[in-house]
Amino acid sequence: MGRKMKRALIYHAEGNPFNNPTMKCLIDLMLERGFSIDLHYLQSTAPMPLYKGIKLFPFRGRLQRWKDKLSVRPLGIFPVFFIGLLQKIINYKRYNLIIGVDRQGLIAASELHKITGIPYIFISFEIMFEEETSAEYKLPEREASKEVAAWIVQDDVRAAQLQRENHLDPLNKILLPVASAGVGIKRESRLRDRLGIPRSWKVAISMGHLDKCSMISQIINSIADWPDDWALIVHARYGHTSAILAEYLSKNANLLNRKIFVSDAATEFVDDMGDILSGVNVGLAFYMPEYEGKYRHFTGNNLKYLGLSSGKISTYLRYDIPVIMNDIGVYAEEARTFKFGCVVNHPVHIKDYLAEISREEYSKNARNYYSEKLDFNIYRHNILSLIDEMAA
Repeated sequence: MGRKMKRALIYHAEGNPFNNPTMKCLIDLMLERGFSIDLHYLQSTAPMPLYKGIKLFPFRGRLQRWKDKLSVRPLGIFPVFFIGLLQKIINYKRYNLIIGVDRQGLIAASELHKITGIPYIFISFEIMFEEETSAEYKLPEREASKEVAAWIVQDDVRAAQLQRENHLDPLNKILLPVASAGVGIKRESRLRDRLGIPRSWKVAISMGHLDKCSMISQIINSIADWPDDWALIVHARYGHTSAILAEYLSKNANLLNRKIFVSDAATEFVDDMGDILSGVNVGLAFYMPEYEGKYRHFTGNNLKYLGLSSGKISTYLRYDIPVIMNDIGVYAEEARTFKFGCVVNHPVHIKDYLAEISREEYSKNARNYYSEKLDFNIYRHNILSLIDEMAA
């Protein structure tokens, strides 16, 4: 008799597991271990390719909207519990393990745990702070955190904040930087060549979320002062870069396809970016916390305490690409210590560091830092032991 296949439920509201290095590695590890996975997610612009061993369950319908509304009320966790029970009765499956990602995933995992007794793991990528939301908003998270079997966060800085905000047990903490598994494989086919950048030029890239918090407008405005043999590629996380940056690009139309080159493609898998990053000399990573607006609970303290949660930076380093960044805490401190990047006060100063960061030692240091500090394979055994123990 063969070993019975284990089943896991992953509740990931953001719906971008294949563009999140940690989630992609975790999914691959679990499939390798013989799990079948049901993935509940919110449909978004993120690519969601078919993947052997995974069944996709996008959120839809009135029931999910009711749950979202109830989960922000002081007593919301209790009616949500009964809605979860109804869902379980309607769509019953027996899981060995539940993984809840961020706030919605944590609350949903807790509901199902109360119904079934199945252990659940909480993975945090976004920290919600009471001072930016409310005690009412945080209550369901804190209730859902009480019976977490283990919680995964990127580093000690973020762990301290998450523990305080969610009242988590520090003994159940697992540290795991956001990073892929293994060094990046570069490709002969290069995005820079397809965009028509002269082979003798050097190239910087700004990728990922290209919003106000990424300081992309300031980066674009700085390009006119860059050396003549430097160009910038901009590559939005889910494609449609030209549309996202239309306003900024129109103001610098004279530099389009001369100094600024736009990639509109979407990458299906975050751990397969060799063609995009081959031939790139430096990665740009700027984070500016934003405490106003509708999404301040994502862009405020969550960015202030960035820690090792930047998949953008780890992906650059994975491909031996040094980084120019602003003073963003842990990564800036590490860049100064291990010399895999340069820290500047503002994008206007990028031009002053392009010659320095082009030195070969920065590329070597980027590769070494990734291999020794970030690579998912460093943490693989601990994560595998956790999964096996929880799903026993």
